[in-house]
This record gives sequence, structure tokens and C-alpha cells, in this order.
Amino acid sequence: MLVCGDRTVSRAELTALAGERAARLAACGIGEGDLVGLCLPNGWEWVVTYLALARLRACCVPLNAASAVAELTHVIRDCGMRALFVSADRAEALAGNADQVLLCPDGAVPRNRQAPEARQAAGAACLAYTSGTTGSPKGVIQTRRAVRAGGANLAGRLRLGPRDRVVTALPLAHTYGTNVMNAALRSGAELILLERFDVAALAEWSARHAATVMAGVPAMYRRLLLEPEVRLPRSLRCGLSAGQSAGEDLALAWEDRTGAPYVEGWGMTELGGMATLAAPELAGRHGTAGTTLPGVRLRVRADGHAAPPGTPGELQVHGPIVTPGYWNAPGLRAEAIGANGWLRTGAGGVIAADGRVRILDRIKDVVLCGGYSVFPAELERAIRGHPGVRDVAVAGLPDPVLGEIPCVWVVGEDGAVLTAEEIIGHCRAVLAPYKLPRRVVFVPELPVTASGKVDKRALTTSDEELHVAE
Repeated sequence: MLVCGDRTVSRAELTALAGERAARLAACGIGEGDLVGLCLPNGWEWVVTYLALARLRACCVPLNAASAVAELTHVIRDCGMRALFVSADRAEALAGNADQVLLCPDGAVPRNRQAPEARQAAGAACLAYTSGTTGSPKGVIQTRRAVRAGGANLAGRLRLGPRDRVVTALPLAHTYGTNVMNAALRSGAELILLERFDVAALAEWSARHAATVMAGVPAMYRRLLLEPEVRLPRSLRCGLSAGQSAGEDLALAWEDRTGAPYVEGWGMTELGGMATLAAPELAGRHGTAGTTLPGVRLRVRADGHAAPPGTPGELQVHGPIVTPGYWNAPGLRAEAIGANGWLRTGAGGVIAADGRVRILDRIKDVVLCGGYSVFPAELERAIRGHPGVRDVAVAGLPDPVLGEIPCVWVVGEDGAVLTAEEIIGHCRAVLAPYKLPRRVVFVPELPVTASGKVDKRALTTSDEELHVAE
């Protein structure tokens, strides 16, 4: 069963709706391997469309409904999708791409229009776009096998079943959200889906449906715990967390408040889900990402060699969940995946002798803000487009709720009068809300290292006044 606001969709109805939508898509020429964009907010329409595409063995291209038009346009043109599901208010702004995609306002598929010819992604369930360290969005291919394994592994480790009620406000356009949805549907559990995160709403719907499992990122749990008047149901038997490391203090506070185990997992878009997850009964799980899931092999490499247990290094993953590559970027695959199939994740970690995995840091230059990945290079590129900006650097600063926030250091052109609000407004026109800088610092110049690179460590430890721009 699926619950989205006032709409409750039974399992039988969900199957029927997905079948109807699949038939209408097929009538428009959509079939196996075709790429179809899904740019809708969390809701039953999203789920139905996703299931319809899976039935056709088409490739879903999930897109954040809050993305700026420029971001959506880049993805549309890069992958050559044949159709795009988008709400009516976004369809008008994207009308310029009508010659490339089939616009489907509010999820309705026009009967009288054939989709244009386009490239296909054989064997792919999803093409998930994520920015890289270069700041350019790249399409990560997630195979049907990987997506199925991700859902099955999550459901198995949490022992989800028909008696469970899973509540979440995770965006379905992101791999973690899709992974939770697939796990719930696969296990027959009831999925209680919120359109967006709101402390009061999440608590209310959890209590109303006697939720047994809550899925979120650490920032969501922190916000819930900061509201003492919010009552969380004792029906909860598990709090699932991923997106960034939570820390033992948050886990203990959650368990003290709810009586339910707090379990962490770790994964990434290139894995189509999680590689590790702590079982609720795992001893010593706090502060760790648990142990590897079935079919997943994990190792740590340091200085080009295998690191012994307890030694930090780069986490590398092998198994059916690993992406076969990136769309339109064969060079990226060679860079990320070795000839033996091991994915170099760019994440630092330690594997203990008993198999528990601890995530230490990220080798790649990325800021994890409330579970979202904000790539400095992408934000820097956007800000450099402002005519009054001469140079800019972006790095993460610690935040008690979000974990990290993106901070920008701006060097203005001579004579330019800039404000934090102006910088934020410029970014808002081209980037999704979660990518916007939360702090702005104006400096006369950026410090550099001996090699001429921007010294971000010096920036983050400086005493310059921070201009708040929430």
C-alpha cells in the first residue's frame, strides 16, 4: 500500500495504474531501453510512472523537481531522452526543448504524439545524474540487476515485511529515496511518502499510521530531536540513516527518545543503493555504517596497496551493484573503475577486523549538506558567471543540523559592490535550492598553496566574518 497525503493507493490499484500508464507510453512509442525523464515531486504519480517504466524495461532518468531550468535542460540534451514527465508549471519553462522531448504535464501522456528517435540504454533501470569533481553533471548508469539487488538487500537487512509501515520524506529523485521505495514495495510493506520534509508532518504521519521504520538523513533526525514537543510513535522499531555519517551522539539521542535502534548505511549513486548497512541488532554499530550487504565486496586501498584491518584508506567496491559506467563519458569509467571491476569510490574509510565499516571522510571535493551532495566546482562555476565576481572558492563548514554547509569566498572585481543576497540570488537562477551557498565571505584575495592551488584549508580556518545568507 502507498500513502501520499490524502491519497491511499492499494497494491492492486498501484499495479493497475502502472499498467495503464505503461500502455499509454507504449502507444507513444516508448519501449525497452528508451530514456524517459521523471521530474515530479514525491507522490503517487512519481511511483506509478517509475513502475510503468520498469514494466516497459525503459530507463528512468530521475530529476529533482526543484532543479533550475538550466540544470534540467543540460540533462535533457545530454542524454537525449525520448519523454519527460514534468508538472504543468515546469512544462512551460521547458517548452524550448519540445523538439527533443515529449512533455507530459502532470504525468498525463498525450495520445496523439510520437516520441522522437533517441539513443537507448540497454539493460539500464536508471540513469541518475550527479555532479562530479569537475562540476559537470554526469549520468550514472544503474542496471536493473543493481536496482533489484539494492531493494532486496535493504529489505533483507531491515527484515521488512507486510506488517511494516515505512515513513519517509526522502526525495525519490535521489538514489537513497528510490532504494527505500523499492525495498518497501518489494517486501509488501506500506510506504508512507511525504512530498517534502517537515518536522511536524513527519511526526504526525508517523503517529497516524503507527510507522515501524523511518528513513532519512542525519539532518532530518537532528531536526526532529530539536523539537521536544514533537511526539514520535513507540511503534517505530528502526530509524534508518544514510547520506552522511551521523555520529554516536545522534544515534544515542534518537534511541533514548524513541526506544528504536538507529542504523546507518553507506552507498552512492554509482552503487545504485547501499553497499553497507548496520543491522538493528549489530553490536557496536553506533558511529559505523554497519557491514557489507549480500553480494558486495569491499576493500580499503592505501598508497596503492591493500590496507590491513583498521588502517584508513580509500573504500573500493566490487559486485553486481557497481555501475557499468557513465553516459557519454567512457573516460570517466576508466578513471573510476579498474579492469578488475573494482570501483574507486573516492570515500575514505576503515574496515575493522570484525567487518564493521567506519566512513572517515571524502577524498573527492564534495560538501554533504543535509544528505545532498553539493559539489564546489559546480557552485564556483555558477558564481563566476556573475559580472562583478573576479574569483571564488567553495568549501564545506560544519553545521550542527545539516552536517555541513557550502560556504563561498568571493573576490569582487575592482569597484564592484556585492552583497551576500545578490550572490545567493544569482545562484538561485541556475541551481537547485539545496545547492545554494549558506554562508558568503568577501575577501580581497584567495590564499594559494605553493603549487598555486587555492588553499581551502586556510579559508575554512580563517577568522573572516561570515555573512549569513539562509
